[in-house]
Amino acid sequence: MFGFIKDVWWKIQDVLAVQIGKVSWKTSRVMSAEDFDVIRGKLKDNYFIIVTRHNGHLSSHVISLLHFFLTGKYGYYGHVMMNVEDEVGDDGDYRFIESTAEGTHFSGFTRAFDPGVSSVALLKPKSMSITSWTAVLDKAKMQDGKPYDTLFDLSNDRALSCVELIRVALQSEPGYSTNFAEFEKMIAKAKNLDPMFFYECADFEVVWEMRH
Repeated sequence: MFGFIKDVWWKIQDVLAVQIGKVSWKTSRVMSAEDFDVIRGKLKDNYFIIVTRHNGHLSSHVISLLHFFLTGKYGYYGHVMMNVEDEVGDDGDYRFIESTAEGTHFSGFTRAFDPGVSSVALLKPKSMSITSWTAVLDKAKMQDGKPYDTLFDLSNDRALSCVELIRVALQSEPGYSTNFAEFEKMIAKAKNLDPMFFYECADFEVVWEMRH
């Protein structure tokens, strides 16, 4: 009986996650063309963990509330991704790996930073060599095609939410247990993970940020 109830609850969660992701509205609180140009410049020769927020997406507000239930503080950022491109000559060369309702996939610049984006922060791990970072990027790319995890189950990587994607990629770093010890403590305490954890964790530094 318990197994049946659990299966039904999981299905309800799945439907709710999909439907919430579809609700959006117009807002004037969006990034400017100049903001996007700055981001282009920052990304051109660097790799970042990127957190974003859409003020006009219901999912952003729900995730902010969920962060309160996990940590006792309201969250802000609702999505996380990574840039994984090689050399950049024009907009078509930017490449991002992210997990959304359609699954884990690669996106170009205008898809990753659509006109509705309200805020962006570029993050860097504080302790990671360029060699280790390359391994992390390779691991992230290998997740392409995996389905979206509407259950936000951190215990397996057969399906991935946006936060699980980045965590799985980071775990390929040989010194993960040491370099991301605080991050794992936060996850263990909350028993889950959302995009704001990356922003708040002392294992990462905010290199650049713009909020609207």
